[in-house]
Amino acid sequence: MAQAPAEQVKTENLTLEEVIVSARRTDEGAQSVPVTVDVLDANGLREATIVSTTDLQQAVPGIFLGGSGGPQNPLYVIRGQSKGLIGTTSPAVVSYYAEVPQPAWGSAVPQYDMANIQVLKGPQGTLFGRNTTGGAILYSPTTPMHELSGYVDATLGRYNQRRLQGAANIPLIEDKVAVRLAADLHRRDGYVKNIGEGGDLDAVDTRAFRLSLLADFNRLHNVFIYDEFSSDNDGFNIHPVTVYEPSGLNQLGIADEVKADVARLKALGPRVNDSAFSQHERNDRTTVVNRTEFEFNDNLRLLNIFGYQLTDLDYAPNIDGLGLYKSPAVEQGLMAGFGAAYKDSQTSIVKARLIDKTKQISNELQLRGNAFEDRLDWLVGAFYLKNKPDEVGQINATTVFQTRYETTIPGMEVGYTNGGAQHFFLTDESRAIFAHGEYDLTEDLAVEVGVRYTEDEFELCLGSDAKPQWLASDPTFLDESACRSGDTSVIKNSAVVSDSSDALTWSVGLNWQATEDVFAYGVVRHGYRAGGANGPIFSGDLKNYQTFSAEEVDDFEIGIKADWHVNDIPVRTNASYFYGEYTNAQGDLAGGVTTARNCTPTGSAQAGVDPDGDCSAGNDPTGGAIVLNVGDTSVSGVDMAVSARLTQGLTVSLNATVQDADVDKVYTQENAFIEAKIDGVIPFLYFTNTVIQANVNYSVPVGKVADDLSLNLNYYKTSAADKGDTDIPAYDLINLRADLYRVASTNIDVGVFVNNVTDEEYAISSSISSRALGLDSLVYGPPRLFGVDVRYTF
Repeated sequence: MAQAPAEQVKTENLTLEEVIVSARRTDEGAQSVPVTVDVLDANGLREATIVSTTDLQQAVPGIFLGGSGGPQNPLYVIRGQSKGLIGTTSPAVVSYYAEVPQPAWGSAVPQYDMANIQVLKGPQGTLFGRNTTGGAILYSPTTPMHELSGYVDATLGRYNQRRLQGAANIPLIEDKVAVRLAADLHRRDGYVKNIGEGGDLDAVDTRAFRLSLLADFNRLHNVFIYDEFSSDNDGFNIHPVTVYEPSGLNQLGIADEVKADVARLKALGPRVNDSAFSQHERNDRTTVVNRTEFEFNDNLRLLNIFGYQLTDLDYAPNIDGLGLYKSPAVEQGLMAGFGAAYKDSQTSIVKARLIDKTKQISNELQLRGNAFEDRLDWLVGAFYLKNKPDEVGQINATTVFQTRYETTIPGMEVGYTNGGAQHFFLTDESRAIFAHGEYDLTEDLAVEVGVRYTEDEFELCLGSDAKPQWLASDPTFLDESACRSGDTSVIKNSAVVSDSSDALTWSVGLNWQATEDVFAYGVVRHGYRAGGANGPIFSGDLKNYQTFSAEEVDDFEIGIKADWHVNDIPVRTNASYFYGEYTNAQGDLAGGVTTARNCTPTGSAQAGVDPDGDCSAGNDPTGGAIVLNVGDTSVSGVDMAVSARLTQGLTVSLNATVQDADVDKVYTQENAFIEAKIDGVIPFLYFTNTVIQANVNYSVPVGKVADDLSLNLNYYKTSAADKGDTDIPAYDLINLRADLYRVASTNIDVGVFVNNVTDEEYAISSSISSRALGLDSLVYGPPRLFGVDVRYTF
C-alpha cells in the first residue's frame, strides 16, 4: 500500500517515495506538515481494494467509519469525536469532497477515480470550511489534465459482484481547456440471507457519474465538477446478540420470547436475517463544485470554492433485528379499554424509517500570499454555508414499543398506541472569517498562528405526524408551510425552535526543521462545534432539553517526523502525542427516554417512569433518544507510523493509534428521569483504545509475463469499540491482493484480491444499544470477498 512520505530518503539504491498532501490547503510534503495526517493515493487505494468507507477504516488506524443507519449514512469518528445519532447536530468530523464540506446526513462518497484520500486528525477550523473538534477527511477526485488519457476497469467477484468503472481525459483546447469524464457502475448480491420479508441484505447497487472541466488561461485556473450518485438496495443486516433484564421487555411480558428468538438467530449465524418487513436503503446525491484560482502575481493569489449539494436519503432498517410479538401487558390494557370489541394486536420493539431531503450551498473565499522576503506565508478568508430542507425535509419515523391493534368498532378497526413520525424542517447557517500565517523565525524554525470567528444559527420547524406509521410504511409527506401554519390535519404539536452560537477559535504552533530529514512540531488549539435541537416539541421537565449547547475543546499535539537509514535501509518513523479537554461535551442518551406503561400523570418527570410528567408517548423524544451536554471529557493518545524499504522490492509498514478517553465531570441534570439515566449517556461513540494496521508490499519484475508483480498484505486489528452499554467486540482482519502491471508489455493490468481472508465474523457497528429497552443488536461486516479486476489504460 502506498504510504505518505514527503521527501525522498536517498541511499545508494533505495528510496521511500514522495506523496504530496494538502493538509494546510496547499500542496506540500507530509513529512513537513505539523498535523497527524494519513494519506492513500490513487495507487494505494487500488492496491488496498478500497470501495467503501468500511474499507477505508481498515486502512487507516484511529478512525471509525461505521454506518449510522446504513453504509450510505456513515458516521465519521476520530479521537472519540463524531456526531449525535439523532436530532440536529453538527458533526465533530467533517468529510470534504473536492474541498467542499459534505452534509451531515447521507454523506457517503463514491470512491472511484480518486487522486487521494487524506485523514486529518485533531481539531480543524482555521484552515478548513467548518469547525470540527475531531478531524477532517478529504476526498480528492482526479482533476482533468491537458493530455488524452484514461482507463477502463472491470471487476468480477464473489456474490455475483460486477463493477465497471473508467475515466477519459480529453483536451479540448491545447493547454487551455480539458474535460474528464468518469463513471462507476457497481452491483453485488446481498451476502446476508434474509429468511423474512424482502430481499437479501447488504447488496450493492450504485451508479455514479462525474464531469470535470479544467480551464487554464494565463493566471486564471478554474475546475468545475458535476457529480451524480445513486444507490438502491434492500437494506443492511442487523443481528440481535444480547437481551437485558429487567427492562422494557419485562414490562411488556415478552422477555422470554425475545430471548428465544435471539438464541434462534444466533444459532443461524450473523449472516442470516429474519426481517419483520421489506427493508430498503436509497441515496441520491447531486454535487456541483466550482474552484476558481486567480494569481495576481508571484506573491498574491485569490481562491474561491463554491459548492452545491442536493441529498435525497431514504432508509428503513429493522433496527432491533427481530419480528413482532403479542404482549400480555398491552393486551390486558386493550381488553380493559375495548372489552369484547378487541380482536388482536402485534407489538414491535424498535423499527425505523428515515427520510432526509436537503439542499446545501457553501462558499469559501481565500486571499493568500507571501511577505517579508517570503518569510511569511499568510491567508485570510471567509466561509459561508447554508443547509435547508428540500420538499419534505427530514422525517424520522423511529418507533419504540409500538402496538398495532384491531377492534370490531366501526371506524376504529385498526389503531396504534403510538408511532407518529417526527418532521424536521431545519435551516442551518454558518458564517466565519479566518486568518492563518506561518512566519520563519530562522531558516529552521517557524511559528504558525491561526484564528477564526464563527457564527452558527439554526431555525427548526418540527412536529409530529398526525397519522401513525407501522413498520416501514410511508409517513405523511408535507412541506414546511404546513409545519409553520400548524395544519393539524397532517401535523400536530408543531412549533419553531431557533438557537445560535458563536466562538473564537485559534491555533498556535511551533515548527522546527531540525535537519533535512527530521521535523518536529508542537501546536495548541481551541476548537468548537455548534449546538443543536432535539424533537419533537417537549413539554414539562423536558423543555430545557429542546436544545443543547455548543461544545468546545482545548487541545495540544506534539509530533516528530523523521527519515533515517540503517545499513542503507531507508526508514521512516512518525509519532505524535495528543491531549484534548472538552467542555459542554455533547452525548447521546440512546433509547429508553420513553413513558412507561401504567404511568400516572404528575406534572413532572419521574425517575424511570416518565421523562416529562404528562404520561403521553406522543411528545417523548424521537426514537426515545436525545442529545444533551453531558459534562467535561478528555481524550489522550499516541499516533505512530513506521515504514521501511528493506529491499528494492520489499516495503513494510506498521501504524498504530493508542488512546484513552475519560468523562472528567458529569453535569447534574434537573430532569429526574434523565438524572437517573445519566450514566448511560454516550459522549464517545465507537471509541477504540487500540488500533494496529500493518502493510507488506513486495514488487518484482516478472520478465515477459508483466512489467511488475505487486503483492500486498494488509493486517488490521482493533480493540473493542465502546458505545455506551455496548462493546463491539475486538477483531482482526487480513486482506490480500496481487497485481500484474502491463501484462505482456501491453496496457493491461490484472489484479486478484481476497478481503477478510480468514472469513471472520465481526461486528463493525451497533444498531439498538439500550439496557432500558432490553436489547443489543450489531451490524456485521462482510464475509470473505474475492475477485479479479482487469484495467486497460490509454
